[in-house]
Amino acid sequence: MSQILSETIRSEFMINSTLRRGTHLVLSFSVVFLYWFYVFSVRS
Repeated sequence: MSQILSETIRSEFMINSTLRRGTHLVLSFSVVFLYWFYVFSVRS
């Protein structure tokens, strides 16, 4: 029982860290995109 519980917790932790990494990646990309959009809109 405790073995199954620990496995479940471990897999959930891995999923959460993967999701967090993906969210961080998306945020980084959107910041870069907004920065470039701002730069190009100011120039023109």
